[in-house]
Amino acid sequence: MVKEKTLLDDPNAPLTVKLWTDKERYQIGEKIKIYLKGNKPFYARIIYHDAAGRLIQLMPNPYRSENYFNGGVIYEIPSGRDKFELEVSPPLGKESITLYASTVQLGELDLTPSKGIYMVKTRSIEVGMKTRGVKITGKKGGLPGGPVEFGEVKIGVNTGK
Repeated sequence: MVKEKTLLDDPNAPLTVKLWTDKERYQIGEKIKIYLKGNKPFYARIIYHDAAGRLIQLMPNPYRSENYFNGGVIYEIPSGRDKFELEVSPPLGKESITLYASTVQLGELDLTPSKGIYMVKTRSIEVGMKTRGVKITGKKGGLPGGPVEFGEVKIGVNTGK
């Protein structure tokens, strides 16, 4: 744990991210709070894998397209000006949340809007690969930036009655 804390506080270390929730178990109707922190500025995508095997993109979403975060800061999702909540509803069981982070914008997934959320149509096994996808584009006014860095962390969440 000491090593992780050190990396999370060192902006010169490779991109390191941490993800956690306010509780480990939730009941129907409860609101989930997600927290994330990185050691340097990063772009994030948060994917929820529900008990039925569906993938839901929690962020960015139709209510919050901004997915850029400063390093060294703990963020709460949702919070502040966010116009959404993460409320537990069926199906219930063992679920997970994955944070994909990068020092550049993340690759695109095949998403379908559904009742205020984005359902991920990209196959589960391909999500990480497509998220880390990098496109080469020309840059105006100088040399390319530093190396692209990626971070990924997954946590379990239990939902029940």
